[in-house]
Amino acid sequence: MNIKALLKSLLLRKFTTGLLILQLSITLGLLINSVILALDTNNKLSQETGLDIENTLIVSLRPTSGEYRNLDYYRSIVSEDLHQLSKLSGVEGVSLVNQLPINKNGMLGNFYDLDDPEIIRKDKYLRDVKFFISNENLGNTLALALLEGRYLTKDDQRDFGGNEPGNIIITNSLKKALYGDDSALGQETNNGRIVGVVKDIMLDPTIPVDKQYGVFDNRSMEFIFTGRFYLLRVTPGQVETVRNKVTDTILAVQAERDIYRIITMAEHMKRFYRHDKGLAELFLLLCGLMLFVTAISSYAYSQFHISRQKKYIGIRRALGARKKDILLYVLTENWLVYSLGCTLGLMMALGFNILLSQYISLSKPDIMLFIFASVVIFIAGTVATLIPAIKTSNIPPVIATRTV
Repeated sequence: MNIKALLKSLLLRKFTTGLLILQLSITLGLLINSVILALDTNNKLSQETGLDIENTLIVSLRPTSGEYRNLDYYRSIVSEDLHQLSKLSGVEGVSLVNQLPINKNGMLGNFYDLDDPEIIRKDKYLRDVKFFISNENLGNTLALALLEGRYLTKDDQRDFGGNEPGNIIITNSLKKALYGDDSALGQETNNGRIVGVVKDIMLDPTIPVDKQYGVFDNRSMEFIFTGRFYLLRVTPGQVETVRNKVTDTILAVQAERDIYRIITMAEHMKRFYRHDKGLAELFLLLCGLMLFVTAISSYAYSQFHISRQKKYIGIRRALGARKKDILLYVLTENWLVYSLGCTLGLMMALGFNILLSQYISLSKPDIMLFIFASVVIFIAGTVATLIPAIKTSNIPPVIATRTV
């Protein structure tokens, strides 16, 4: 096959060839980044959280009665809620908390050791540490893995409005940021005395895994009308049974509450990534449409230009070219166009990736993904070209050599 002659043939129709090459490069660039986005989203949904996300139920609720402004009344209702929920069959632990893990926003504040307040200038993540206000049951409910010290107890609870620092537990990454490999037990911080260190859990998926700084404080009754959640650790296999009983159980204690949703921690995680997943699905849909349009364009490109070359093809047939030679000629011409399109598509993919990375978290493309996307493009183009190529190879020499 004379590649030089094929290039000359393509140059004779450089405008339409150039448009097809541009379309191929855009399709390849979009396909590569769509696959990256889909893979990134799946990886995020399957990453380790340090939590039993399948068997932890979240109850999102808010009081609607002004009676809750009475602290004693509020405490009595919450205590009864937790008591009744703990009695449900299949519930292994129940607690309340002011915010959820696997969330970007929430109650944040700076955190430092009293002997080294300047450390927050060195580590920006110490300025936005997540503060979890709960009760003594949170460690059991979330199955937090204790690495050092002890969990919080009933005796650690601080009363409403108390300003004196109490006892707290912190995540392991926060401990390492402040004290390295030294023990953190008994250390005094601007938010309390450390009595325990727990293994990291996913608090904010948008920051590095070694910066999951969290503080757990036993002040469950301090904030009454802020957003509040009940957490239930459920026996595996009993999640749906327990979920169906939660609403009636809570409203039987006091009916003046709005219960927004009852979901598992796994569903909460999917909600967090729903925009990423939706964007990935949109990009993949666009890729499918682009591949379809590219295939149609390839078919039209081949059909039109082959019809213009009937006389030339007929001469080749008359000189002894076989059907498979004509078929190979047509396919090679399109493979050459697709090679040029994929080469340009690599630069297009890098450009798309840099542009999209300004707005969303996106991994960099690798050579294997480029090869995979190129193979998909080549297969789609070959299938689209095959029909006009077969028709052309079946033209008898006596007809093909007529003046068109």
